[in-house]
Amino acid sequence: LSSPSAVDGASAASGGRKFLGDLPFFAHRDATGRHRMASSMSLSKRNAGNDVAVGARDNFALFLKSLPTSLSERTKNTHADDDAPAIRVILGNEAGDADSIVSALGLAYVESLKRGGDRETMAVPVVSVARADVSLRRDVVLLLDLAGIDAKGLLHVDDDVVTSRLLPPPSSSRSSPEVELELTLVDHNRIRSSLSHLSDAVVEIVDHHEDEGSHRGVTADSGRRVIAFEDGRATVASACTLVAERLFATIDDSTNKMTTIDRGLGLSLLGVILLDSVNMLPAAGKGTKRDEDAMQQLLRRTNWSSPGSVASPLLDATTMRRIFPKGLTDAPDRKALFEALSGAKNDPRFWASLSPTDCLRIDYKKFTVPEGGDGRRTVSSSIGLSSVLLDMDSLLAKDGFREDLASFLSKSDVDLLGIMTVDFSDGVPRREMLLTGSDAVVVASFAEHLLNHTDAAFLEIAERRECVVEDGGEGPGDDDVGAVRVFRQGNGKGSRKQVAPVLLAHASSKQSHSLL
Repeated sequence: LSSPSAVDGASAASGGRKFLGDLPFFAHRDATGRHRMASSMSLSKRNAGNDVAVGARDNFALFLKSLPTSLSERTKNTHADDDAPAIRVILGNEAGDADSIVSALGLAYVESLKRGGDRETMAVPVVSVARADVSLRRDVVLLLDLAGIDAKGLLHVDDDVVTSRLLPPPSSSRSSPEVELELTLVDHNRIRSSLSHLSDAVVEIVDHHEDEGSHRGVTADSGRRVIAFEDGRATVASACTLVAERLFATIDDSTNKMTTIDRGLGLSLLGVILLDSVNMLPAAGKGTKRDEDAMQQLLRRTNWSSPGSVASPLLDATTMRRIFPKGLTDAPDRKALFEALSGAKNDPRFWASLSPTDCLRIDYKKFTVPEGGDGRRTVSSSIGLSSVLLDMDSLLAKDGFREDLASFLSKSDVDLLGIMTVDFSDGVPRREMLLTGSDAVVVASFAEHLLNHTDAAFLEIAERRECVVEDGGEGPGDDDVGAVRVFRQGNGKGSRKQVAPVLLAHASSKQSHSLL
């Protein structure tokens, strides 16, 4: 792998990163100043729901490249007496890891392959993190490179076309909807709090996390609520496995003329499932039979000789030969592909180069706790969890950690902030956790729950008391961010997917006002 500077420049601080450029299309406004896209409804109705360039249906990268233009053609010159064009936005979770990004892209493509059905709706995947932040996700950048996908051409959640027309903020002053919006949530099952005003637009969920009970109008019986989580654990390691299963079913449909999988799509799905299952390493405890079956089918059914894969500037020639020992027109070596992607994601040099703030925001999720209706408060109304691929001591030792932690906590606007660190020894994860918040009583309540409650016993939590620092001491202290508690987690298999439900269950428990 090349050095971190190949992606982020010499410094990963905000001022030093190379941001992915905006497309001129995204900034278009009409003469009135309103955000409107510039094609007639007759064209959109004639072309139905999948207005993509000729040949794009057979090529994943071309399909994605064609979307901004197709979206513009679908919605421009819409008059007041026209029906708003129907758009299905497919969106991953706010952490925006490889699974969230690629599952959204892949599901939109699979939907475009389907025959019949609601042909008036166009599926549009949106990258669920800001355009500037994609460069921090080195595994995503590498995988998209290998699949021949130009990340600059994808729609991102902060692009003007998205914020003004597809996912407008609650303060939007639009007098009438410019699109008839539907939302598919992938890799999560509760819409992020910043888009909660669009909750009624959610019509489908494809996920593998514990069901948070939101969007109850989207039912399992309808086939629109697919949540691969049973008996306290995920039944697939990756949302991309669910997309792959839908892809296989679509190809096997006798009405579909597609018989093999495009190389770019096959490689993208395979790479993410390898990452999320840790290449089915038993010690990681991630992969399931469904993940393995999906990977085997992808390897077997993908047309590896089709266009779509290119050499990546992030890899040297020797690594490329290890990934594709028989050349770029043949299947990749599974182990070598996993090691390259995992190395890009976990590279210690890269994480050492990041500021504390970038470490915290690169894989962050906010959870909102439903309000109680019985006159008593919940322990907490919101929790933020950051996953950091670095050992805890190295994170705490970063310059400016205390100040960055205080700033991140304030901007996150949560009652409890958790930082989950993980590093690997011979492929075995070692996990630690930090809890902090402005209210020491709230932090103590969660700490007590993790240490002593039977629901948290499987995590094997033990406090690192040497990391508790008094006011005015060295390191993260009460004077800046409130209480700070640090723990070792004996169960290395307990990722955020397992920890979040434990914290949320405690957060939603009712406490009298006198206790808080």
